[in-house]
Amino acid sequence: MTRVLVGGATGKLGSVVCDAIVATDDLTLAGRVARSLRGGDGFGSMAEAVAATEADVLVDVTAPDVGEAHALAALGGGIPVVLGTTGIDADGHARIDAAARAAGLPVLFVPNFAITAVLMMRLAAEAARIVPDCAIVEEHHVNKKDHPSGTAKRTADLIEEVTGTRPPISSVRLEGLVANQSVVFGATAQTLEIRHVTTSREAFVPGVLLSVRKIGALAPGLHVGLDVVLD
Repeated sequence: MTRVLVGGATGKLGSVVCDAIVATDDLTLAGRVARSLRGGDGFGSMAEAVAATEADVLVDVTAPDVGEAHALAALGGGIPVVLGTTGIDADGHARIDAAARAAGLPVLFVPNFAITAVLMMRLAAEAARIVPDCAIVEEHHVNKKDHPSGTAKRTADLIEEVTGTRPPISSVRLEGLVANQSVVFGATAQTLEIRHVTTSREAFVPGVLLSVRKIGALAPGLHVGLDVVLD
């Protein structure tokens, strides 16, 4: 039985992840971590949770200002990390990678846990080989703190690898949205739009569980993208 800590457990995604873990037969919820749980049914800090549990994996879905600290605390306690927190800068990712290598543990950073979002990014990169002129429009709920989104940045990375040019990204934050993204390609007298739409955070659950189950097979260090374990 794999014991899973969840950072950001009271958030909109974190609560869904906790429920999904409880419903499985092969995973168990080792602890819920959130500031609001201090002194309550869970842990108020990651350091406390790492010390008090014998967790096998941390899933962190918090905010950029705490995601790095949570990952480093888990690695310091010998726990691999599935990092769903976006908005951490390149220096932060470098520090996490260095800590993971020093600890001999894997970290899997997943900008988007939706399996169909992985397909969207792959299709966009393939289309860019033939139609390189494109732009990205990402749409998220009003409470998403980072922009552009991690998904948009990852998509831009993949397209830039193919074309040598980074596509522009536009960000939309509106009430009623969850997480959507379009990649629009333009050519003479024609356009192509590859669009991914998320209607509920339940869409992220299969990718989270897959990441938890597969992370142990990864080499030490920071890995990026759900496709690392999807294949």
